[in-house]
This record gives sequence, C-alpha cells and structure tokens, in this order.
Amino acid sequence: MAFHVKNGKPNGTAAQNRALKERLVLAGRSHAALVYDGAQVVGWCQFGPPAELPGRMSGYRKLGLALPDWRIPCFFVDRDRRRNGIAKAALAGALRIIAAKGGGIVDGYPISVRGKRYSSSFLWGGTESMFAKAGFRPIGHLGTSKVIMRKVVRSRQGACLAIHRIHCVT
Repeated sequence: MAFHVKNGKPNGTAAQNRALKERLVLAGRSHAALVYDGAQVVGWCQFGPPAELPGRMSGYRKLGLALPDWRIPCFFVDRDRRRNGIAKAALAGALRIIAAKGGGIVDGYPISVRGKRYSSSFLWGGTESMFAKAGFRPIGHLGTSKVIMRKVVRSRQGACLAIHRIHCVT
C-alpha cells in the first residue's frame, strides 16, 4: 500500500490497508498482473499510472526526471514459489496489459544486487537483471541499491492474452 499513499501520509493498520486496497480495486484504481498455478494466485506485479501510485516519487524531482506514464513499483511471489520465474512472468503480464491500455513510458524500481546475495524476501522491487532482460534501461539511482529503469512500451490494442499461467486482470 505504500505506493498508493502520497509521501508524508501515514500507512494504516493491516485491516485498514486491506479495506483501502479492496476499495481501490473495485473502483478500477489498482492494477496488477496476477500469476496463477491452477486456481491459486502465486504472484503478482503491481503497476499503474503515477496518479494511482503517487508514493515514493521524490527521487524524480531530485534527479530532474520526467514522470513516466506507468510505474511498476513492486512484486509479490509466494514464499514457496520464489526463484521459479514467477516475478518474470508477472512482469511480462504487466507489460502486455500496459500495451493493451495504450502503452507509454514505463518505469520500474528494481534492486541492483551487483553480485551480492540478497534474501528473496527483500527483492519486492524485482532485480535489475530481470528488468534488463525485459528491455528496461537504467536512468538513475535511488540510494545505493535501488535503480530507476525505463522502457517504452508500444500500444497493442487487444494484446492482453493469457501467456503460460498469466491471466490479465485489470
């Protein structure tokens, strides 16, 4: 929920955050590409325009960067399914949905592990190598380990198709 809340506003309790997320989803103001294994959701990639995800945007002012059309701030992968390509599949699904919604400039905020070992539970922003393999290029750094990576996604009307285990949900 941190990205849905503007900087300076406090996060709510877990119950308040769940209720807010549900309201945002029902209002069409929260987007994610979900990855399924059968009927079970095993991961997702959150994405949306900056107006929908205004939190943690101060780095753009500091770096003098123009805002993107879309942001990909975080991923979730079930603990027992990590290191199996779920985040990669979720990123591919998010990019297909973004293309179907008209495309544009897309930014992600992965961790630059630089050969260091990281616990997979701390890689909620994805990894720099995963974004690079998807065609993103670094455009700036946020601190010592976060990178802003950017890609232009071309519009593909009707491109939201199921791939492997991905179901496009908007």
